[in-house]
Amino acid sequence: MSDSTPQPAQDGRPKYRRELANFVAATKDLGERHTVWTSRPYYLEYSTNSACNLRCIMCSQVENPPVYSTPLAQQGPLLEELFRNTTLWTPSATSEPLLNNFDRLWPLIQKHNVQLDIITNAMLLTPAVLEKLLPQLHRITLSVDSHQKAVLEKLRAPAVFETVIEHARHATRRCREVGVPVIYHMVLAYDVLDGLEDYVDFIAELGGTRITVLELLPNTPHFDELDPFRRVGEAKIAERLEAMRRRAEERGMGLFLEVHAPLGGEYDYGSPNTRVQSGTVLEMMHSELAEAHAGFCPMVTGYLKVEPDGTTFPCCRAPRELVLGNVLKDGVEAVWNGAPMQRLRERMFAGDYPEPCKGCVVLEAPRWRAESRARQNPG
Repeated sequence: MSDSTPQPAQDGRPKYRRELANFVAATKDLGERHTVWTSRPYYLEYSTNSACNLRCIMCSQVENPPVYSTPLAQQGPLLEELFRNTTLWTPSATSEPLLNNFDRLWPLIQKHNVQLDIITNAMLLTPAVLEKLLPQLHRITLSVDSHQKAVLEKLRAPAVFETVIEHARHATRRCREVGVPVIYHMVLAYDVLDGLEDYVDFIAELGGTRITVLELLPNTPHFDELDPFRRVGEAKIAERLEAMRRRAEERGMGLFLEVHAPLGGEYDYGSPNTRVQSGTVLEMMHSELAEAHAGFCPMVTGYLKVEPDGTTFPCCRAPRELVLGNVLKDGVEAVWNGAPMQRLRERMFAGDYPEPCKGCVVLEAPRWRAESRARQNPG
């Protein structure tokens, strides 16, 4: 680690004060176009293991890769260091987050007041598991790609449709009672195209208020079979997504189309009531910051993805071209302010984006949010 790398001071202030100070530092880092940042990532994506209970055909897990875990002796020290600045934590590594050992991790989560952003296939989301998570749960996203049993079970084998829907229905109702937002997300595969309006109705009847549509990524041997753009073309997909948007508007459902331009967009026809925690406030603040600095990826601003082997990336999509280093070998600070991250910041400021970033929906999202706000407040 370079001697010039800023070192975080041990700070005895309450967590919320440190979170606010970190956000102010991020505004300064962006505003003054720093390449070495004094702010630290507030959002962590990391799982202690890469295990998943499903073999979804639109995911790299379909190839049954070997499961890797961070060595047990290194998990605690790594999380102690990362959690000092972490507010929101997605415990995933292209994996099922509920396969983390939360009973063992809970003391660390509570000690650092880390809030969980869970993205789950819902098979393991029993009422008992949900109740354990609720005290620290910021948001839950349910991966339910279809309202049709045959389609869901094809895409997310060996999921059981009835189990997924039973758990999803309960989680949606229980989270609504305590103010935890629930998002349903679906991958835009060829198999789901004809039922998009019915899917909106189905999620509304489950009590859902927000849907995210994710573009299929080319990380599976089934990509050509599933890719709707290859099968029917962009014009047809635009027509189907517009039908979905109209139905969402009719049902008062929020809809986020996380799809490449010009099809992507955010439509805030309905959002869940949300209990106010520091994660909620920080996320809104970072959203405003991203709009003010549109063109600089919001994930590069405050997100860190760490794989179980320590390999680290600046974003959730984790393209190999953007590897920042290895936190287990190099340390967190050396990765966060190392040469690869400094070069990436320089390129973001210059609008000279690395190839994986060009057209990325995460980079485009702040503009979509601004457009959504303008639609709601045309005056």
